[in-house]
Amino acid sequence: MKKKLPIILSVCLFITTVVFFGLWQREKQAQEDLINLCRASAASAVTSFSEFKEFGHESSYWAGVSDFRVFQQAYYFLVEGTNDVANYTFCNDVYGHLLLSPMISQNNIDEVISVMKVVANDLTDPNGIRQMADLRNNMQEQMD
Repeated sequence: MKKKLPIILSVCLFITTVVFFGLWQREKQAQEDLINLCRASAASAVTSFSEFKEFGHESSYWAGVSDFRVFQQAYYFLVEGTNDVANYTFCNDVYGHLLLSPMISQNNIDEVISVMKVVANDLTDPNGIRQMADLRNNMQEQMD
């Protein structure tokens, strides 16, 4: 039995390592999927809002709002439980303006497009976060 104990412990350690690695890889893939969803939905919002700007079709505006919502939700799950969760508030407020105040939002469409271009390229870019906060503040001032 004493001779088998190191073998049994080695097998248990190996199995634990494999399970841990598998779970870690799954979590890492989930994070990558959220990042890709954020970037893709931000890029799609840029396309939709740009079409609205160029052609003035309301359907393009609402498609952009829908794309922004996907971005907002994916971003929340990405930053949930981190120090960056405060940045979600900016996204949430901008989405609220896009949805509930379309006339004000449409007047700021260039700024919306600019912000979404930045986050589509790099979610962690501090300029994108700052621009999102500025956009929120600008929209809020126009509401008052």
